[in-house]
Amino acid sequence: MTDPTDDEVINMLHAWTRSLTPQLANFIQGLGTLEPEIRPLIAEHIEDYDEMLPSLLMGDIARWATRTARDSTTPATRLGPFLQRLEDNWGDGQNPVSDLIATSFVENIYDEPGVVQLLGPKLTRYQRIYTGQETVRPDEKRPMPSVMKQILDKLGRS
Repeated sequence: MTDPTDDEVINMLHAWTRSLTPQLANFIQGLGTLEPEIRPLIAEHIEDYDEMLPSLLMGDIARWATRTARDSTTPATRLGPFLQRLEDNWGDGQNPVSDLIATSFVENIYDEPGVVQLLGPKLTRYQRIYTGQETVRPDEKRPMPSVMKQILDKLGRS
């Protein structure tokens, strides 16, 4: 793969994120803008898949974060802005961005102590639930979408 310039990467990112929900597109674009080392991951992802597959991309980013935590002499300083961006974008934990962060980032780094110890409170909470160290509180449970209730009724499983 050739090394695209930052502008080329951002242009590719703009092109492919148009197919995503605006919330996911803005999140991924923000990661590419925030962290120069993520830009080549985005470019390679688009080159490999000819589209933006956010879950796969976040898996690549999780591996980058793990390598960075292991290789850096100051991992908290190095990964701090990136992890803060994830924490800030978690929101209420019940949106497409938090779903992406949960299933494609936290679930990939859950057993990497170098990254886990740097997580903010929201991501730490999810990691602890995922690993069985804590349980989901009633206020954290999502209501079942009405369409799902209709499907279950139709299947006789209500």
